[in-house]
Amino acid sequence: MSEETQDEPALDQHETTEQERLDGVIAQLRADVAGEDAAVVETAVRRRLDDTGIAAEEELIARLVAELAG
Repeated sequence: MSEETQDEPALDQHETTEQERLDGVIAQLRADVAGEDAAVVETAVRRRLDDTGIAAEEELIARLVAELAG
C-alpha cells in the first residue's frame, strides 16, 4: 500500500493551458447543447467561458454558436 497522500484538490495538481481548458469547454458544450437553437447555445457558451475564466473574442463566441446550434 502506498504511503503517498493527496494534499491538494485533484484539479489543482495538474496545470492546464488556456487552450486545453477551452478545448474541454467546447467538448462539454458539444455534449450538452449541440442542436439547440442559437440563443440557448450562446447563453451556454458565454456562461461556460465565464465560469472557467476564459476570455474569448466575440468572433470565437460567434463561431462556436454557429458550429453548435442546430
